[in-house]
Amino acid sequence: MDARLTGTLRSAHLRIPRIALPPSTLLVCVLSAAYALPGLFGHDPWKAEDAIGVGIVHQMVTHAQWLLPNLAGEIHTEDGPFFYWLAALLAGTLSPAVSFDDAARLASGVAVIATLFLLRATGRELYGRPAADGALLVLIGCLGLMLHAHETLGELGMLFAQVLAWYGIALAPRRPHKGAAALGMGLAAAVLSKGLAALLAPALTAATVLVLSRHWRTGRFSVSMLEAACVPAVITGAWLLLASERDPAGTAAWLAAQWQGLAWPSAGPVAYYLTGLSWAAWPAWPIALWLLWNRRNMLGEPALLFALCASIASLLVLFAQGEQREINMLGCLAPLSLFAGAGIERLRRGAAMALEWFGAMSFSFFGALVWLGWFAMTTGTPSRIARNFAKLEPGYVPRFEGLLFALALALTLAWVWVLARTERSPYRGVLFWASGATLVWGLVMTLLLPWIEYGKTYRPVAQSLSSALRAAYGGDLPCIESRNLGQAQRAAFDYHAGLVTRREKSGPSPACPALLVQASPGEQDPPLAGQWKRVWEGNRPRDRERYRLYLKTRE
Repeated sequence: MDARLTGTLRSAHLRIPRIALPPSTLLVCVLSAAYALPGLFGHDPWKAEDAIGVGIVHQMVTHAQWLLPNLAGEIHTEDGPFFYWLAALLAGTLSPAVSFDDAARLASGVAVIATLFLLRATGRELYGRPAADGALLVLIGCLGLMLHAHETLGELGMLFAQVLAWYGIALAPRRPHKGAAALGMGLAAAVLSKGLAALLAPALTAATVLVLSRHWRTGRFSVSMLEAACVPAVITGAWLLLASERDPAGTAAWLAAQWQGLAWPSAGPVAYYLTGLSWAAWPAWPIALWLLWNRRNMLGEPALLFALCASIASLLVLFAQGEQREINMLGCLAPLSLFAGAGIERLRRGAAMALEWFGAMSFSFFGALVWLGWFAMTTGTPSRIARNFAKLEPGYVPRFEGLLFALALALTLAWVWVLARTERSPYRGVLFWASGATLVWGLVMTLLLPWIEYGKTYRPVAQSLSSALRAAYGGDLPCIESRNLGQAQRAAFDYHAGLVTRREKSGPSPACPALLVQASPGEQDPPLAGQWKRVWEGNRPRDRERYRLYLKTRE
């Protein structure tokens, strides 16, 4: 009987397919979709970047603000319109079958998947398929991308555009015209995504490889670069001309902000970004550094030189960013991953096994923590963990979501399959990192999504504020000025309740009978000239932010 059972188990084990490495195209497609799609659907815009992005798209679709990004009635000078055009197209096409913000957020999934496969295509052009697949897996495993890949974010359009430009540079020596078209379109999309600074890294890369490498220092490549330069000049020139005709002041403000956004690198930003990249670009940077040392005498090879130049150019542009923001580091992840892709096969056996073990243990541990937290919230056991979740989101009532549970279970079983059935290979470690990042993000965005949504949505606060205003003024909403409100809050109030606030300049305007103030708990009412009365106060369940509405009393 035992022999029969053993034979049955052994036969079942043999029927479970093994995962060959480098991974098949089908596995790469499934992994990319599993990484990019969870977190795009089923929740309202969250503070801060997602709310800002959805607010811009909302202005495009509902108020026809197509040429310049517009946020709650003001020009948004930090981004260009390219990514938001895609999001607005999806939102206008798919809603109301899908909620407006879910449809807009789908643009993030499209941009991320396109970026992954363009990076893979660039790697295949430079190194061949195994290293190209490795570069894709490294990028999926980067923790910095995981945090922002599912937000309505102009940087995702920039990331796609820059990788398209790098693909064009890599392709140009073999197919000059196609490479020039890809580079030119990538540079144009980069400018239209994040402004003039976004094209610097690809442009510096093209100029550097042209000077340093015979592979690119040819007449055909020089002609390709001239052809490519014409594309962004024509496209961005036409866009700026149209924008300046419709809104000269807004266009001038947008251009001025682009020049002000760059500064010479200094010690402060360099230290800040290097510290951030130590986790955001993991595991790309340790593999890249190992390759840099291991092949230090062969960095003149075209493929390695290209990836190295792209990485250095991206870092220099990052260090020159005037405002220190974590989101700025996204632009460095793709070139570092491209460089690291060539180093995976050269990892020493001990380092490769350490990467495998660290990834398997870390993501299994964090995945188990998510399951434990969900179980505690749903059943009340262990009671201590359940109480901690209740304290974080007071008032939240747990409920069992069958579809979300099924998706989480499928992700977990897929993770077990990856751990148990992946063949030995230098690429096993980066597959574990890519799959582990997909697992943890997917579990959070399924099992914990209702709990997170309860605390992060602005919908109840915005609707309560709208009700207070309508009770005071009937159907016609008054002009509303705001004090201390951030961009995300102004976007959320506009999106959820149609309340467009304008920033207070120097005291409430006599023309605006309503003032919305963001304050802290226990903070006294601000001194206001004239007769004002606080008629409403609201906040999200665990927020320290308080929103207070003051109305000018009628004399």
